Amino acid sequence: MSEMAVRMGKAAVDFAAGQVANPSRNWTGICLIFVRNCFNVGPVNPDAHAGYRAAKFKHGSAGTPPLGVPVWWTGGRHGHVAISTGDGNCFSSDIKRPGKIDKVPISLITRRWGMLYKGWTEDINGVRIWRPGAPSLPAVDLSNVREAATKDQFRPPGQGLHESDVIIVERALFKQGVRAASDVDGVAGKDFRKAYALWQKATVPPPFDGIPGIKSLQMLGKRRGFRVIT
Repeated sequence: MSEMAVRMGKAAVDFAAGQVANPSRNWTGICLIFVRNCFNVGPVNPDAHAGYRAAKFKHGSAGTPPLGVPVWWTGGRHGHVAISTGDGNCFSSDIKRPGKIDKVPISLITRRWGMLYKGWTEDINGVRIWRPGAPSLPAVDLSNVREAATKDQFRPPGQGLHESDVIIVERALFKQGVRAASDVDGVAGKDFRKAYALWQKATVPPPFDGIPGIKSLQMLGKRRGFRVIT
């Protein structure tokens, strides 16, 4: 496979995000195949254990991995690998739904499966897919935030949908001065919608219903440092 064909950074993460709702195949038990497909990299290693051992540019588990890099675990029969979204989350196979892809906190995989988190690498299957200085912005899925803003007010307290997406938006709203720091909790309930409506009033035409739309969310992301996935 030619170097020109390799997907890197945002393009790789966007491929992963597209697999959440519209998977191209069943990903059960083939995490390395999923992640190398995100980067459009060919087969070399048989599983995540071998993939991590073979990687040449390794970083430890401290800190937050940048956008669009493989994150690795050892343990179990085959280990595990996922792709980082740059905000402490990742797109992973099998973690919520067998054979499906979901965006989850990196820490959830460690806790749920009892594996050892090894950190991230700049390469996968012999291909360098990240270099120092590469851009790293967290990603917010528009459909996830809209669903949470529509449904969270009717859910039990503290049990919001798509918390990893919502909390990025909440932090941005806090920086804009329309949401209190104490309310940044990953739940897009009534208070979230009131805060987001204030942002809408300042940036876009009506309606000011507190449900994020593409234009207002992209403007917030541009101002406060996140990307919007549609």
